Amino acid sequence: MTAAQTAAAAQAPAIALEDIRRLAQQDLPAMTLPAAPDSLGEFAPHWQWMTAAQGKSKAAIRHPRLAVFLSTHGAFADEQTNIAALPAMLGDSKHPLSALAVQQNADLQIYELDLQTASADFRKAPALAADNAVQAIAYGMMAVQPGVDFLILATANPVTEKLAAEIKAALDKGDDVLQTLLQYGGFDLCACVGAALAARLARVPVLLDDTADITHNILAALNPDAVTHIRKATDILPQQMPKNCGIRAGLALGLLQSLTQSV
Repeated sequence: MTAAQTAAAAQAPAIALEDIRRLAQQDLPAMTLPAAPDSLGEFAPHWQWMTAAQGKSKAAIRHPRLAVFLSTHGAFADEQTNIAALPAMLGDSKHPLSALAVQQNADLQIYELDLQTASADFRKAPALAADNAVQAIAYGMMAVQPGVDFLILATANPVTEKLAAEIKAALDKGDDVLQTLLQYGGFDLCACVGAALAARLARVPVLLDDTADITHNILAALNPDAVTHIRKATDILPQQMPKNCGIRAGLALGLLQSLTQSV
């Protein structure tokens, strides 16, 4: 994180890694599916999910946020030579992601987690120390600010996909989820977990871009009820697409917005 981001995270209450487990496993806000509107046909489940996640009688997307988390990983350094240029590239008005955010009236936020400090190479040692992981989780929680009513999560480092594959394999074997996150995770994935968990507590639906899908696996391993407010962009748009940061989720947002305006 930058100096300003680190200072902001430091203002959050001091917590330990096990506090994250307890936070995810507590009794979470109830989600009750409303009746399916006949007018939406096969799209009705999407509307029901958003409505239940928001705890309203009718879903609304007025202030969506597209949060892109970016950090540097210790593994596969040769595949991360252009990481420092990504924030400016993604935020450029000519970039497809920025253009999508404008079209959907979404708040595009690119969160850099100290690009000069990489996590450790998981092939040699655990990628993260517990206190650094917790700090990144707490920082991600701050993406759910008052007024945000829909949250898209994405990551921008192409190596994150390789870390996600390692995490999925470990969770499929039944390994402890938090220890798995420390072994293979990055600051970006920890921030996604924090943002998704904070959104559950704040009654904000979460849509995961392809690049952040593993967030669902991590939270589900902590508590299946902690992911009832989450959908993957591939659930909305299952077509084959290149894994360009945020694009599938940004396109899916347009469809979901139209559903909220049709009921």
